[in-house]
Amino acid sequence: MIFVDGIPFSTGSSQGIEDLIALLEHPFLVSASNKLKAIPVMKVSVMEGFRGERSPPAKHVYVFQREYATVDPALVELVGTDEATTCVGIVIRNQKTGWTSIAHVDSPEVVDLGLTQMLSLLIDQNSNAELDVHIVGTFEDAVTNVWPQSCP
Repeated sequence: MIFVDGIPFSTGSSQGIEDLIALLEHPFLVSASNKLKAIPVMKVSVMEGFRGERSPPAKHVYVFQREYATVDPALVELVGTDEATTCVGIVIRNQKTGWTSIAHVDSPEVVDLGLTQMLSLLIDQNSNAELDVHIVGTFEDAVTNVWPQSCP
């Protein structure tokens, strides 16, 4: 089930491509996308304290292209990836446990297996987990045609 702004989303279509197009045109998602694009880039680095002391070691996980990681919030403070210009970053967080899985996907052929692996580490088969799902990356293409057969 897909929720957009807390409301179940359904097009009534069994075609995934039609759902994707409807999501890409959904007013709430278009507005959220425009707000995100308007936020200036913020660079994050290790800062020194007031007396020149270094901060304690950061607990970060970086995911490169064609990788994924699932992390325990008790052990990791920040997860991320970058340079997803033609790729897609997928982040799934279990609201109950806080466990987070992140992937940097560059091919449609690995999506099914990748999502299966990510979800198997995030949810107990006997639970009704609520997940936050974020998909980021790629670029805004001027072409409005969507080709389900392949990605560049």
